[in-house]
Amino acid sequence: MYLRFFDPWKSKLCSCPSKYSLNPYTGCAHGCIYCYASSYIKNFFNCRTKPNLLEDLKRQIKKIPKDSLISLSNTSDPYPPIEKELKITRECLKIFREFEMRVLIITKSDIVLRDIDLLKEMKSAVTLTITSLKCYQELEPYAPSPFLRLNTLEKLSHEGIKTGLRLDPIILGINDIEIDKILILAKERGVKHIIASTFKPRWDSWKRFSRVFPEIAEKFENLYFKEGLKISNSWYLPEYLRKRLILKIRQRCDELGLSFSSCREGFPELNNSLSCDGSHLIGDRKV
Repeated sequence: MYLRFFDPWKSKLCSCPSKYSLNPYTGCAHGCIYCYASSYIKNFFNCRTKPNLLEDLKRQIKKIPKDSLISLSNTSDPYPPIEKELKITRECLKIFREFEMRVLIITKSDIVLRDIDLLKEMKSAVTLTITSLKCYQELEPYAPSPFLRLNTLEKLSHEGIKTGLRLDPIILGINDIEIDKILILAKERGVKHIIASTFKPRWDSWKRFSRVFPEIAEKFENLYFKEGLKISNSWYLPEYLRKRLILKIRQRCDELGLSFSSCREGFPELNNSLSCDGSHLIGDRKV
């Protein structure tokens, strides 16, 4: 069953609205060193297709209510390079359009621009992740550049599609000093909502991070593994430090007139939006 109710790990920190999740592909080709999904999906960085996905989706979607919220996608990017040729995500969008579903897209790819025609005919919104303007080649070696993503946000906004920015993850010593610049650039490109989340390493992602940024990893290792907190299989920064980072972003968003939410941080009082995932951008009607 590919279309699943979204309730990962049944975390008490999850404040997402009721929704379904679909990953059109298994694995992801972007190779982000901070990725958590590689800890539980075998051979994750080898992006591949799913057997009979579209046929299965057509059957499953008839069993859920109209106007349900679909998150596309929460584990594997729905727009890997092979999507240009295979167009599997595009076919999924056509099915969602037919059954009048609300769709929230989460991606790092400019390929989403190809599907503007469909998105304009649907209840939809797009959130793009931008982590760093300086270290993106080390953090996300095979993903489109953040500048291409900013351009994508601008084009989507120009077409009337509501957009959000996922500032995710915030990594001490890497991108915490870039937050203000990223927010300003996003605002200039029509972004309406910001979603922020701190780096929550698992053992495999910490090993990758340590190989790429050994000095920074050594500097902050104790904050995670001695002073921090383990929740499920992820390690969190100490609460006081996480809250300070999240509050800083919330305050800057207030100054810029952007709505804000944080993801799985445990500070719902800092959110000022109708949803933590940006799905409120979709609204109640087609764009």
